[in-house]
Amino acid sequence: MLDRVNTEVLKFKKSGIRKFAEAASQIPGVVSLTIGEPEFNTSDLIKGAAKEALDDNHTHYPSGQGLLSLRQAVAAFENKQCNMDYKAEEVIITNGSTEGLAACFLALLNEGDEVIIPQPMYVTYQPMIEYCKAKLVPLDISSSDFQIDEGALRALITEKTKLMVITSPNNPTGVVLNKKSLDVIKAVALEHRIFVISDDVYHQLVYAEHFDKLSDDVELRHLLIVAQSFSKPYAMTGWRIGYLLADAPIAAHINMIHSYLVTGISTFTQVASIKALNEDTSQVRELYRQRLIRSMQILDDYKIDYVKPEGAFYIFIKIGEFGMDSETFCNKALHTYKIALVPGIYFNTSKDEYIRISYAVKENDLYEGLRRLGVMVKELRDEKNR
Repeated sequence: MLDRVNTEVLKFKKSGIRKFAEAASQIPGVVSLTIGEPEFNTSDLIKGAAKEALDDNHTHYPSGQGLLSLRQAVAAFENKQCNMDYKAEEVIITNGSTEGLAACFLALLNEGDEVIIPQPMYVTYQPMIEYCKAKLVPLDISSSDFQIDEGALRALITEKTKLMVITSPNNPTGVVLNKKSLDVIKAVALEHRIFVISDDVYHQLVYAEHFDKLSDDVELRHLLIVAQSFSKPYAMTGWRIGYLLADAPIAAHINMIHSYLVTGISTFTQVASIKALNEDTSQVRELYRQRLIRSMQILDDYKIDYVKPEGAFYIFIKIGEFGMDSETFCNKALHTYKIALVPGIYFNTSKDEYIRISYAVKENDLYEGLRRLGVMVKELRDEKNR
């Protein structure tokens, strides 16, 4: 009966990250550095707020756009972080940032529209764009220190360009886009009336005291859509809650499709998320920063090349010297050295010469996994030099 289903869905492939994580779970003794999920549990304060909300019978249908109290709290929180002065009606509470992104693509894209995304990129974007029968146009930034080159971006603009998507800090590289890159994006967006989705799910995990972001620039407000999630900074991955921010007319348009997709997000989860916005994430950020410093020391000791991260909790490691594609490298790592990594090709890289590790795992696993990677690299180099 598959000849009767939506043919766009038939093109989908299972997430390679999940594939490697599941394969690793079946092999005894494997250290997994695959999934970008905090090892910590959700704080007792947030869990307590959810329990209290259940006892208070917050179990009925929610507003499709989200509880007013949470939307007000989100607007207040974001307005402290940026210069946009968002209102509650410009906030949409979503089923994690992933559903929010899907709602954006469905609401904005027509068949044949083009979407420019810097590569490497998060794995979820491409299937959703293709489902809309739009075209993903990758912008290779690997040769410009993973920043935006104006000439390269402008060369991709056509009359069909509808949207740009940026993720800063980036998944998988951890690179934060600098002001020059953001100024280029702004100039091109304003000149050609192109929407910009800023996927900000790692904004609270940036290690610099200050970093530039599009949501600080009011000139771009009418074209900017911000996607956020509670998952990463608050260790709430299983709660599946996030939000979108956009200029009022665009927010109302996106909310139309969002409301039909999910009806609304569980009410007691929304009540608890208000408590999350009051949590101090600085200690978690510092913990990840210290893990990154130690991880880079280990990689440096083994003379392993990598892209230096400035946020999130990933390291993009270069393996081109070994003459094998990233899937082959990761399969060898998994079965011979008992370490699970993610092939860089899953992130739509222009050159298949990277792998990704996550350092959002238990510290003992992290350092043991890096040690095993170091042993693997040393042995591969020894073989090469024989």
